Amino acid sequence: MKVIELSGIWDFVVDLDPKYHTTPFYASPKCDRSNWEKVVVPGVWNLYKERYAIYEGVCWYAKTFYLDDVQEKAILRFGGVNYRCDVYLNGEKAGTHEGGYTEFVIDVTGLVKKGENYLAVKVDNRSLIMRMPAVLGWFNYGGIHRDVRLELYGNTYLSELFVSGSYQGTISVKGRVETKKKRSYDVEIEIGEVKKKIEDIRDIIEISFEVPDAKVWSPEEPNLYHTKIKLLLDNKPIDEREVLIGFRSIKTEGRDIIFNGKKRYLKGVCYLYDSPVYGLVMKREQYLKDLTLIKELGVDIIRSHFPFTDEFLTECDKQGIMVWLEVPIYCIYPGKDEKNTVFSDSGFKSLALSMMEEMIRQSRNHPSVVIYGIGNECNVENPEAEGFFRDVAGIARKMDSSRLLSYASLYGEVGPLADIVDVIGMNEYWGWYDVIDTGEKGQSINLDKLKDKLKGLTLRYEKPIVISEFAADAILGYISEGCELWSEDYYSGFLEESFDIFREYPVCGTFPFCFNDYKDPSKYINRYWNGMNYKGLVSYNRVPKKPYYTLKDIYKKI
Repeated sequence: MKVIELSGIWDFVVDLDPKYHTTPFYASPKCDRSNWEKVVVPGVWNLYKERYAIYEGVCWYAKTFYLDDVQEKAILRFGGVNYRCDVYLNGEKAGTHEGGYTEFVIDVTGLVKKGENYLAVKVDNRSLIMRMPAVLGWFNYGGIHRDVRLELYGNTYLSELFVSGSYQGTISVKGRVETKKKRSYDVEIEIGEVKKKIEDIRDIIEISFEVPDAKVWSPEEPNLYHTKIKLLLDNKPIDEREVLIGFRSIKTEGRDIIFNGKKRYLKGVCYLYDSPVYGLVMKREQYLKDLTLIKELGVDIIRSHFPFTDEFLTECDKQGIMVWLEVPIYCIYPGKDEKNTVFSDSGFKSLALSMMEEMIRQSRNHPSVVIYGIGNECNVENPEAEGFFRDVAGIARKMDSSRLLSYASLYGEVGPLADIVDVIGMNEYWGWYDVIDTGEKGQSINLDKLKDKLKGLTLRYEKPIVISEFAADAILGYISEGCELWSEDYYSGFLEESFDIFREYPVCGTFPFCFNDYKDPSKYINRYWNGMNYKGLVSYNRVPKKPYYTLKDIYKKI
């Protein structure tokens, strides 16, 4: 495989009249781009210039690149484009993608050519066309916000590789040999000092073997092994891939989560990435700072509403931070008795399944990823929801049965999904949204509803229960001896009293929402909310608040 990196400087223009521009003139190599701007990809147009800060609409990106040679297969790989995009190569439409946060590929075999190539991408982030997420719970950045590259393959190559290691020291390699030639090949796997060669492979690769003295991967000791997979023809390599793997396992027993053979409490935090400098772009300098603060908290797992970059997951592999990943099947809420809802819409379901496939395909070779979320705060009481989520869970288990599945229910209303998932998640904000509009000062924290719900869940379900979200808003620097709402002191007291209750029940993981303050247009503008969500343990600029240190002390004792 040959890789051509296409990130860097691109031409960029805002299309203020996409209805009139029905012919994709901007996709033509003859398009005069003299008045287009030069921008950086990955990037979000909201941060290119001040005039684009709150722009929501259609923009075009274009780039010229050169090839010395063309091979049998050519694929464009996009790390993330928000939200919908049409991709053109040399004036011809190559493909379309919907979904702002998953890595995807566009096959451009036959469109790419030797010499100069012209790549154009139309990006549309209008919320009115968005299906997932169904509501804007975070800022709607627009643009090509992750890396772009062209991959060139010969007539025979490795694909769909899934490499994992078990706690017992077994490595498993699955994949395919893509070829038009009707003959057999050999596959050689090299991990440390161990080599294993499998002969007479025609298309399907499915190999497992023991690795002597393999050290397990864990948050405490994130041992990783460089693993090479070579495709051989007549004992000569024709394709080769390398991955980092960790030997570990995660499963459930009754109400417990078992990690590497031992019961484990998940000391988590929700991580909704948003940078004051880079927006949605996951720059290394920003996420390294975040991960340092997260580890100092004593956190061993993070939960996200959308998938991360491959580079970020690799860093979590190295630092020993477990990850719970979701695609934004988020806040889908038709009426309880409504019929012919989005849950039964074939196009909507197809989008959900494709996003889940894309997320798992990208993340399953990372030992840090331990949980896949199949949804967040949807109305599972609607009778059409069960079939929808069974299909989403089904594709996840088919692609990767080595991870746990969870669903983050709103206030514990998990419904029929309790039978579908391995871990029941509960998002709950008792002690915040039920008192926020009272105007009272020195509000005592009342969590009686939390006690009642936990009692009911533990009586009803013999499955692990985690608190997948809980929090209060706190304005940085607002200190209140009377524990007033919106103060750092209220949030700290809220955490302490919440954990006092969690200890009374078989809760096996907690995920305060969230690590950092972030832009949130869904919040009403009032005395405190000003377009930001202030539930962060640290501020938008990553200054720790009092609840950060409170949680740190709590996690130290668990």
